[in-house]
Amino acid sequence: MTEKIRKSENLHVLLWLIKDCCWMMDIKPIGTFMVLPTIVMAAYVCYISKKELNNLLPNLAVLCWICANSLWMLFDFYQWILKPYALIFFGIGFVFILVYLYHISVMGKKG
Repeated sequence: MTEKIRKSENLHVLLWLIKDCCWMMDIKPIGTFMVLPTIVMAAYVCYISKKELNNLLPNLAVLCWICANSLWMLFDFYQWILKPYALIFFGIGFVFILVYLYHISVMGKKG
């Protein structure tokens, strides 16, 4: 299963890079289109890593980051009022990472 997760994560990174390159180069149609496959792939990575909490929590943080990043990009492209929502997703991502760090510190002390 780990190999499947890694391949999916690598595809996700490719989609993310395409989206962010379009953002940087102000290519609005492709950047906007890339939001959906990038988020879907991040969600899929979360789904296939759901059995291992130490993989799931960072992947959920990445999913939140991608959602926030996409909202920020759409704000930059179209001036839609989306930045406050991006902050919410960033905050949720921080919570996932803090829970992950707590979990590994507690599990490390038990082992």
